[in-house]
Amino acid sequence: MTGALATYLCASFLLITAAVHSVLGERRLITPLLMQRDGVLESEFARFLLRAVWHFMSVGFAIIATGLIATAGSRSTAGTALLAATALGIGGAGVFDAIGSRGRHIGWPLLVLIGFLALFALLADD
Repeated sequence: MTGALATYLCASFLLITAAVHSVLGERRLITPLLMQRDGVLESEFARFLLRAVWHFMSVGFAIIATGLIATAGSRSTAGTALLAATALGIGGAGVFDAIGSRGRHIGWPLLVLIGFLALFALLADD
Protein backbone atom coordinates (compact mmCIF):
# COMPACT_ATOMS: atom_id res chain seq x y z
CA MET A 1 0.00 0.00 0.00
CA THR A 2 1.28 3.45 -0.86
CA GLY A 3 1.27 6.43 1.44
CA ALA A 4 -1.25 8.21 -0.79
CA LEU A 5 -3.63 5.24 -0.66
CA ALA A 6 -3.28 5.04 3.12
CA THR A 7 -4.04 8.77 3.29
CA TYR A 8 -7.17 8.39 1.15
CA LEU A 9 -8.32 5.44 3.28
CA CYS A 10 -7.65 7.46 6.43
CA ALA A 11 -9.75 10.33 5.06
CA SER A 12 -12.53 7.91 4.05
CA PHE A 13 -12.68 6.39 7.52
CA LEU A 14 -12.73 9.88 9.03
CA LEU A 15 -15.77 10.74 6.90
CA ILE A 16 -17.50 7.48 7.84
CA THR A 17 -16.76 8.09 11.50
CA ALA A 18 -18.09 11.66 11.23
CA ALA A 19 -21.36 10.49 9.69
CA VAL A 20 -21.88 7.68 12.21
CA HIS A 21 -20.96 10.00 15.08
CA SER A 22 -23.58 12.55 14.04
CA VAL A 23 -26.40 10.16 13.13
CA LEU A 24 -26.08 7.50 15.84
CA GLY A 25 -24.92 9.96 18.47
CA GLU A 26 -27.90 12.20 17.87
CA ARG A 27 -30.31 9.28 17.98
CA ARG A 28 -28.85 7.25 20.84
CA LEU A 29 -27.29 9.89 23.10
CA ILE A 30 -28.00 13.53 22.37
CA THR A 31 -31.80 13.40 21.85
CA PRO A 32 -32.48 11.27 24.96
CA LEU A 33 -30.08 13.39 27.02
CA LEU A 34 -31.70 16.65 25.91
CA MET A 35 -35.12 15.40 26.98
CA GLN A 36 -33.91 15.92 30.53
CA ARG A 37 -34.75 19.31 31.90
CA ASP A 38 -32.94 19.31 35.23
CA GLY A 39 -29.61 20.63 36.40
CA VAL A 40 -27.58 22.30 33.70
CA LEU A 41 -29.99 20.96 31.07
CA GLU A 42 -32.71 23.30 32.36
CA SER A 43 -31.05 25.94 30.21
CA GLU A 44 -32.12 26.07 26.56
CA PHE A 45 -28.71 27.55 25.77
CA ALA A 46 -26.93 24.60 27.42
CA ARG A 47 -29.05 22.13 25.43
CA PHE A 48 -28.27 24.01 22.21
CA LEU A 49 -24.57 24.14 23.02
CA LEU A 50 -24.37 20.44 23.85
CA ARG A 51 -25.90 19.49 20.48
CA ALA A 52 -23.74 21.99 18.58
CA VAL A 53 -20.50 20.83 20.18
CA TRP A 54 -21.42 17.18 19.58
CA HIS A 55 -21.90 17.77 15.88
CA PHE A 56 -18.86 20.04 15.64
CA MET A 57 -16.73 16.95 16.35
CA SER A 58 -18.11 15.46 13.14
CA VAL A 59 -17.45 18.68 11.25
CA GLY A 60 -13.90 18.65 12.60
CA PHE A 61 -13.35 15.12 11.31
CA ALA A 62 -14.64 16.19 7.87
CA ILE A 63 -12.25 19.16 7.89
CA ILE A 64 -9.32 16.90 8.74
CA ALA A 65 -10.38 14.48 5.98
CA THR A 66 -10.50 17.33 3.48
CA GLY A 67 -6.99 18.42 4.45
CA LEU A 68 -5.72 14.86 4.11
CA ILE A 69 -7.26 14.52 0.65
CA ALA A 70 -5.77 17.85 -0.42
CA THR A 71 -2.28 16.81 0.69
CA ALA A 72 -2.38 13.08 -0.20
CA GLY A 73 0.88 11.92 -1.72
CA SER A 74 2.50 15.23 -0.90
CA ARG A 75 5.64 15.55 1.15
CA SER A 76 4.72 19.09 2.12
CA THR A 77 5.19 20.36 5.63
CA ALA A 78 1.43 20.79 5.97
CA GLY A 79 0.70 17.23 4.79
CA THR A 80 3.33 15.78 7.09
CA ALA A 81 2.07 17.80 10.06
CA LEU A 82 -1.55 16.83 9.39
CA LEU A 83 -0.68 13.13 9.15
CA ALA A 84 1.37 13.29 12.35
CA ALA A 85 -1.40 15.14 14.21
CA THR A 86 -3.99 12.66 12.95
CA ALA A 87 -1.87 9.66 13.93
CA LEU A 88 -1.17 10.99 17.41
CA GLY A 89 -4.40 12.85 18.13
CA ILE A 90 -7.05 10.61 16.65
CA GLY A 91 -5.17 7.34 17.04
CA GLY A 92 -4.33 8.29 20.63
CA ALA A 93 -7.97 9.22 21.28
CA GLY A 94 -8.95 5.77 20.01
CA VAL A 95 -6.61 4.06 22.47
CA PHE A 96 -7.88 6.30 25.28
CA ASP A 97 -11.47 5.51 24.26
CA ALA A 98 -10.79 1.76 24.18
CA ILE A 99 -9.29 1.84 27.66
CA GLY A 100 -11.81 4.27 29.15
CA SER A 101 -14.85 2.47 27.74
CA ARG A 102 -13.32 -0.96 28.33
CA GLY A 103 -13.90 -1.62 24.64
CA ARG A 104 -17.65 -0.92 24.81
CA HIS A 105 -17.71 2.24 22.70
CA ILE A 106 -18.23 1.45 19.02
CA GLY A 107 -15.92 4.24 17.87
CA TRP A 108 -12.57 3.18 19.22
CA PRO A 109 -11.65 0.63 16.53
CA LEU A 110 -12.18 3.18 13.75
CA LEU A 111 -10.24 5.84 15.62
CA VAL A 112 -7.31 3.48 16.13
CA LEU A 113 -7.48 2.40 12.48
CA ILE A 114 -7.46 6.05 11.38
CA GLY A 115 -4.38 6.63 13.54
CA PHE A 116 -2.57 3.60 12.10
CA LEU A 117 -3.39 4.59 8.53
CA ALA A 118 -2.10 8.12 9.16
CA LEU A 119 1.08 6.72 10.72
CA PHE A 120 1.56 4.32 7.81
CA ALA A 121 1.12 7.16 5.32
CA LEU A 122 3.56 9.28 7.29
CA LEU A 123 6.23 6.58 7.24
CA ALA A 124 5.63 5.34 3.68
CA ASP A 125 8.52 5.63 1.23
CA ASP A 126 6.63 6.52 -1.93
